[in-house]
Amino acid sequence: MASTTKTSTRASSASQRTPAATAPSVRARTTTKPSKPTTAKRTTTTKPKATPRKSATPAPGRKRTSPSGSASSTGAKPSSAESPTTSTPDPAEPSMTLSAAAPSPSIPASPLAAAQAELAARILCKRRLLPFVQRLNPRYDAGWVHRDICRRLEKFSDDVAKGLSPRLMILMPPRHGKSELASRMFPAWHLGRHMDHEVIACAYNVSLAMSFSRKVKEAMDDPAYQSVFDARLNPDFRSNEEWGLANGRGGYVAAGVGGGITGKGAHVLVIDDPIKNAEEADSADVREKLWDWYGSTAYTRLAPGGGVLVIQTWWHDDDLAGRLQTAMATDDEADQFELVKYPAVAESDEYLDYDTDLIVYDTPPPNGRPLRKKGEPLHPERYDLVKLNRIRKTIPNRFWAALYQQNPVPDDGAYFTKENFRRGKPPLLRESNIFVAFDFAISEKKQNDYTVGVVGLQDCDDVLHVVDMVRFKSGDGMFIVESILNLCQKWYSPHLQLGFEDGQIFRAIETLLKKRMRERRFYPSTVLLKPITDKMARARPLQGRMQQGMVCFSDTAEWYETARTEMLRFPAGVHDDQVDALAWMATMAVGKEPPRKPKTKEPESWRKKLSMLGGTVSHMAA
Repeated sequence: MASTTKTSTRASSASQRTPAATAPSVRARTTTKPSKPTTAKRTTTTKPKATPRKSATPAPGRKRTSPSGSASSTGAKPSSAESPTTSTPDPAEPSMTLSAAAPSPSIPASPLAAAQAELAARILCKRRLLPFVQRLNPRYDAGWVHRDICRRLEKFSDDVAKGLSPRLMILMPPRHGKSELASRMFPAWHLGRHMDHEVIACAYNVSLAMSFSRKVKEAMDDPAYQSVFDARLNPDFRSNEEWGLANGRGGYVAAGVGGGITGKGAHVLVIDDPIKNAEEADSADVREKLWDWYGSTAYTRLAPGGGVLVIQTWWHDDDLAGRLQTAMATDDEADQFELVKYPAVAESDEYLDYDTDLIVYDTPPPNGRPLRKKGEPLHPERYDLVKLNRIRKTIPNRFWAALYQQNPVPDDGAYFTKENFRRGKPPLLRESNIFVAFDFAISEKKQNDYTVGVVGLQDCDDVLHVVDMVRFKSGDGMFIVESILNLCQKWYSPHLQLGFEDGQIFRAIETLLKKRMRERRFYPSTVLLKPITDKMARARPLQGRMQQGMVCFSDTAEWYETARTEMLRFPAGVHDDQVDALAWMATMAVGKEPPRKPKTKEPESWRKKLSMLGGTVSHMAA
């Protein structure tokens, strides 16, 4: 990494020019000449060297590691694994790097060298997040992914201070250290640097948010923190739900998703895991409430130039992370988040592009470096491939893809799989039972969904052929009624049945539908279907038929790919209206006797032909 190379060069220059940087460097290899002569044995085992190391030694009693987690070497070019964590320092300030080597116990350290090393460590902790984390938690096991996250959080903090309104979204597997960095350490570090800033931290419930708040306060009360930053908690205002600083205007508010934060302000809005579990992720009402809360409550609390940090596992195409990505793709004026996804197991070769600061896949960028190869784990020190494969075999495929791979839907499908889809030529209309089913979406909460009608033909072998589909967005009752009757007339047969869910939407258009039937003198047979709230339970008859190969899609249908894509993403997809309509159609076919096979006319036998000539029929007559 170019910036890494520059850092090492400047560190070398600074160590040669600045006495304060040189003294602790000499201390890393040897110590100041002791006042008493050393023994012969010590003289032979410890040999001072003239060339100083370009790193400072941590304070006695507290072991320190470099941001890369390994010892630094004099003048050596940083390895590729260390590159993401090293940023180019301000040229006006000396570059200081902590050494991972512990002080030699055989030679006592001089007070001056120890003081200089501690000063260097404090300056580094103010500038860099990972050394700060390791100062407060020396046992924190950092991998390349944590160094990458810390580097992005440092830039996020700087952009907030500059009023640039940064947006950062990090999608990461559970138990990989994302909350430790983003929700516990980062707020304390940012408030130490900017004591006039306010932070609002949110999670799926207030209990989790308050636990984050306690961790942040514990960090700020730690003597290791107070030796680096001047920020102190206000002793009279330090509840877990809300607290402030004694020597600054900044503060912290913890809230659950949907909780009241009206009247509060935020320079930094942190949203950590807004979805609790699969049940909430699959609930359209919960997802809609989350989106409403984000737009109407949380987002409006931002101060001018404030930043939004979303860090979670990606449960659903339509959860908060999914909707924000959809808005980014469809509206150039919407918030453009810096999106970083870290799958537990690499699905392709990954590279860091220095020009865009994004992770790219398969093809190496002209200016960048490799991160990991396809099939490698994200943080093998904590979860190696053996552990991850055990998890993969234990949990459903959908949850593995969503929680660990940051892909809410497996490529092969979850509820419906690719192997379930068949295409073929539909049967003749007169030899089939016809089912027409509609799923409505004209309620206020479903204004962005579609109204869908499907036509299925049940042949004599009980195979259900999906032959037609209409899909549109409209809240106009007359347009919906005309679409229903037009589709029925197109596929009319005495065996046709028209099905609706018996709900308030159908009741709202029922009078208009009957009126138009009379006016058009067209009266298809209708059946009302019992409402089933659970969408997956509603789709079970369709799923079972497809698994048995008893559903076939028309080989000439233009809508097939759209329907297939939605079905493969069900139940984690943004839309499920086509699945709902197909599920109602399959429900109508349950228990319905398939039509009888048409009788074929058998050829007349020679005996019958001769009998028509009259007389006695025998083989001699033939």
